[in-house]
Amino acid sequence: MTRPLSRRTVLSGLTAAALLAPLTACSGGSSPGAQELEFFQFKSEAIQLFDRICDQFNAGHPGVNFRQNFQADNVTALRVRLVKGRMPDAITINGDYNFGSLARSRVFHNFAGSAPMANVTPSIAEILPTLGVGAPGENNGLPFANNGSGMIYNREIFDRHNLRPPTTWDELIAIADDLKGRGVDPFYWGFRDTWTGAPMFSSISANQLGDVAGWYERRRLGQTNFEELTPTLQKMLQIAAYGNANKFDIGYNDANQGFSQGRAAMYVHGTYAIPAIRSYNPDIQLGTFATPADRAEDTRVVSGVDVALTCGTDPKPEVLQFFEYLMQQENMAAYCAEQVAFPTLTGMQATDPALEGLVPYFTSQRLATYSDHNFPQGVNLNNYMQQFLINRNIPAFVNRLNTQWDRVIARLNSTM
Repeated sequence: MTRPLSRRTVLSGLTAAALLAPLTACSGGSSPGAQELEFFQFKSEAIQLFDRICDQFNAGHPGVNFRQNFQADNVTALRVRLVKGRMPDAITINGDYNFGSLARSRVFHNFAGSAPMANVTPSIAEILPTLGVGAPGENNGLPFANNGSGMIYNREIFDRHNLRPPTTWDELIAIADDLKGRGVDPFYWGFRDTWTGAPMFSSISANQLGDVAGWYERRRLGQTNFEELTPTLQKMLQIAAYGNANKFDIGYNDANQGFSQGRAAMYVHGTYAIPAIRSYNPDIQLGTFATPADRAEDTRVVSGVDVALTCGTDPKPEVLQFFEYLMQQENMAAYCAEQVAFPTLTGMQATDPALEGLVPYFTSQRLATYSDHNFPQGVNLNNYMQQFLINRNIPAFVNRLNTQWDRVIARLNSTM
């Protein structure tokens, strides 16, 4: 199996098998002469599940035949399709800066006020519009599944040393010192892949900023700068100083494997890493907790829309019916159980035992969006962050971010 090398491919689920057969047709359930509709989606590990859902929908709608078209690099493929005027009928997309950029170009349908959106947990429904909208008041995607980013921990190691998940930053550092004194690496890192510092950055900055999207909007308007994030950067360097000595020699895949082998107690990543860790060790007992703030009441879980459903501005009625079907609790629960994800509908909860520590934050809607999702593509955050983790120079990192951000935003503003 080919395993992902970046969070982009983690979220897109790139595998060799999927590359060999990117276009899949649902196996049955459609009638002769049915209208052929395309389901353009990017989760290779969910191909079989989505095929079953397509089949079930087609069987109940004799005049429709949804065919699944898997595209690992779906954003690039979608941009090519848009240039050619060939918008897919139904789309899944990750809720990141790319989604926001496309939404702002007014190519997506407005789901605000729709029946499926009415059932979405309010704090989750607010995530996609912070990234970008076609017009004020719009919401251009249905959140189908969410992830949570904080800290994954090895329950066996915690139990062996009579440790409980921390609720404040000081408690986290005390646990790290305790484990280090016992000869146990507190954290496991794989910083060779440039993006792997971003989860730490996002989860710590969420606690500092609170309203993450609001802060980045002020940054876009020039009302603040990245020096304000110095406390976040100090905390990053504090915990990055613990852990495996080879942290810059190994990447995400090797770090997943090392953590699965019990080489450290904690792993600073989102829930998207859990299936990868379990692929190396299905018996590992994992737990999660939110990256703690200085005060427990200020702690938030960073959550992003891992899978959003969207379509063109003038969708066929059958596409909207298909989305309503996908958003039914039974289908969402099946996906979230299989992919270790958080459901987005009010009243639903994640059922995987590894997610128990994050569930209360979703229930109480103490959520924040990813800081790194707010960076324009022209700001090479991941490379700059990797260099920062190597040289540990906060002023240099802040200066680089401010300079590059202002340059890119000025260029974007000049083309609007």
